[in-house]
Amino acid sequence: MSKNIDLAKDKLVLGGHEFTSRFILGSGKFSLDLVKACIEKADAQIITLALRRANDGGLANILDYIPDNVTLLPNTSGARNADEAVRIARLSRELGCGDFVKIEIMRDSKYLLPDNFETITATEILAKEGFIVMPYMYPDLNVARDLANAGAACIMPLGAPIGSNKGICTKEFIQILIDEIDLPIGCRHRPSFTGMRGYGNGRCRSHGKHRCCNSR
Repeated sequence: MSKNIDLAKDKLVLGGHEFTSRFILGSGKFSLDLVKACIEKADAQIITLALRRANDGGLANILDYIPDNVTLLPNTSGARNADEAVRIARLSRELGCGDFVKIEIMRDSKYLLPDNFETITATEILAKEGFIVMPYMYPDLNVARDLANAGAACIMPLGAPIGSNKGICTKEFIQILIDEIDLPIGCRHRPSFTGMRGYGNGRCRSHGKHRCCNSR
């Protein structure tokens, strides 16, 4: 028997900010006009963006296509260690992207798997500087606990290798995080694979106490 959820009351809280939508819209590989249309049609409240798209050498600026009431979630795509991720996060703040940041650190260029150790280090540094840190990590309970202790606002575990189109391959591990970590949980996935409830288009949906969804 399905439950009717009042999203006006069942809010997603990240770093003290409240959202009535669990949908996190990605902006990669889309034209700027399409990004704007997706925001309007999906009523998205959070949008991810790569720092390079916030200032792309004199071409149209993606920030001009995003309404002021939409929260920007710049990511540290391209960072290979904690120092590079911290540098990108600080630069995004200086460019006016706000305090939210999605940590992505990948030394592995073949499979693009997140580096959990470097992610914990970057999360601790940036959380102390007042950033609302949303770390992308390989699903591991001990790492998730370390990220929570480091000040993460949520946990974003990998659902499947990037580009594999395999849907949620780490469902059981993600369920452990949902059961044990008292933070919003979400994972990357294709919108056509919706085996879990959670947080993002292009990412998964989490279920239980913290539902949220993120997508590309």
